[in-house]
Amino acid sequence: MKSTIKCVIIDDDQFAIDILIDHIQEISELEIQATFTDPILALTTILQHQEPIDILFLDVDMPKLSGIDLAENVRKKVKNIIFTTAFSDYAIKAFDLRAKHYLLKPIELSKFLEAIREIISDDFQPRESKMSDNESYYLRTGERGKLTRVDKNEIIYIQAAMNYVDLQTKDKRYTIYMTMKEMEEVLKDDDRFFRVHKSYIINTDYISQIRGNTIELGKYQALMTNPYKGDFLSYIDQKTLISKRI
Repeated sequence: MKSTIKCVIIDDDQFAIDILIDHIQEISELEIQATFTDPILALTTILQHQEPIDILFLDVDMPKLSGIDLAENVRKKVKNIIFTTAFSDYAIKAFDLRAKHYLLKPIELSKFLEAIREIISDDFQPRESKMSDNESYYLRTGERGKLTRVDKNEIIYIQAAMNYVDLQTKDKRYTIYMTMKEMEEVLKDDDRFFRVHKSYIINTDYISQIRGNTIELGKYQALMTNPYKGDFLSYIDQKTLISKRI
């Protein structure tokens, strides 16, 4: 895990900042990099900063510039956003911006710790593959007494089909009697596979393009939707080449 997780707090209320500082000091891995009560100054500073911010605690309702507007401008500079506000009406917009969490004021320590533990687990602890890349599975595809071998590397995507799932490989499509939840559990330790939709699990090795909410996997396509796409988009952000020049 990364030794120090750098945090920035933006809130026009100094009292709210002080509460977050107290909470952050409860977790040894977190380090406060900066705090701001002026959102304009915060925006300018973040855009000029060379290194990305690990976690941004961002108030929504601020004068001069709202947290929602600020987030839209700094998203590529910030790995994780946690919105903090007293108004739950902003929640849907917050998740549209791929905010990792949404904490209502006054922020309880237990809720804060829960959010931080999830972020640390998802983004700052390496997903170790417990299965070898060339592992194979044997599938019961309906023909009595017959098992078909499929290499995991060959799986392009998995799609829900009522009480079954379809495994699409390079050469063939297999239908097996399993649920998406069961397949997700089987593949959870392989960092190439992401569930991006209630009906799709994809192998990132086969991604050719991403267009909006459509993922192109060579000649195949899969859709991504909330709440599944968050981890996948974080993964893509980390793999996206972006110039640090201003």
